[in-house]
Amino acid sequence: MNQSVESNPLTGFRPGTLTVLPQQTDDKAYHPSGNLWLQIPALNVEADITGVPLAEDGWDVTWLQDQVGWLEGTAYPTWNGNTVLTAHAYTADGLPGPFASLKNLQYGDILRIFLNGQSYSYMVDSSVLVDPDDTRLLTRHEDRDWLTLITCQQFDEASQSYRYRRVVRAVRSDNN
Repeated sequence: MNQSVESNPLTGFRPGTLTVLPQQTDDKAYHPSGNLWLQIPALNVEADITGVPLAEDGWDVTWLQDQVGWLEGTAYPTWNGNTVLTAHAYTADGLPGPFASLKNLQYGDILRIFLNGQSYSYMVDSSVLVDPDDTRLLTRHEDRDWLTLITCQQFDEASQSYRYRRVVRAVRSDNN
């Protein structure tokens, strides 16, 4: 993991507003992760996971829409280490994204990653708000299999940006 990442990814658009996106460039193209997806039963969320490349200026998750992005440079999903997944709070069409209700997850809620027909379960351990430039949880080293979910929270009309990032951490809880 690149420890010099200066800020968390921007993971939301302005709620209720259509945002016209530019064409995605080749250097920012996402990488299909194969048969890989995330389920959050408590939020009724199921979404494909795709790889988001780490560039010199961080991760650009602009084009995720309804997908969940695995931030390349963090542990691959289901491997030991800190796997960081992100998704939009609101998508470019102004509608709620996959992580719009991430703040509602509670200690003990179960998340599942499905990879090539196998299911891996994780139990929510914490949910906190951090400043956009606070990357401690994103770059945190882990020996066990942890998920770190991150999205934007609390849109500020004056600055036209999100004040915080919601970070949910979950630890692998099955025997796979």
